[in-house]
Amino acid sequence: MAKKIPIPRAKTEMGFLDKLFMGIGGLSPYFGKARLHQSMSKATESGRAARAAQRAAMIAKYGKGAMRVGRFAGLMNPWTAVPVALTGLAQYGVGKAFDPYRDETGRIGAAGHEQLLQERLAREDLYKRRTQAREDGVGFLERLQMKSDGGIARLL
Repeated sequence: MAKKIPIPRAKTEMGFLDKLFMGIGGLSPYFGKARLHQSMSKATESGRAARAAQRAAMIAKYGKGAMRVGRFAGLMNPWTAVPVALTGLAQYGVGKAFDPYRDETGRIGAAGHEQLLQERLAREDLYKRRTQAREDGVGFLERLQMKSDGGIARLL
């Protein structure tokens, strides 16, 4: 009787993600997605064809209205909607802050730039006075009076 020779096997460890993806791949025929290996990339011809076929199948199954609702739901995702809303709010706030400096065309004209320059110079002068007063040891009430003379509250 011939002696059996053991066949050496490669010892590899499968990570969590490997097992997960293999499990999904093994279950895919049961969920109608047998071609998970097929690329859906826009860069390849087969990927573009696969995306077009998937889109056509979804339109046939759900209809165009549902596809539009799905797109809207994607935009209403909080991870998308909140940053977009905050960005829009910030742009609106900055635009409203510059309204006093705009001329009749809606742009900041020469007079607006001059007014912005004068206010910047006034803020710089106030800052210099405050730091000088702090170095000279001016009291709290005098510094408080200097703060009420100007600053950001006057600009708003």
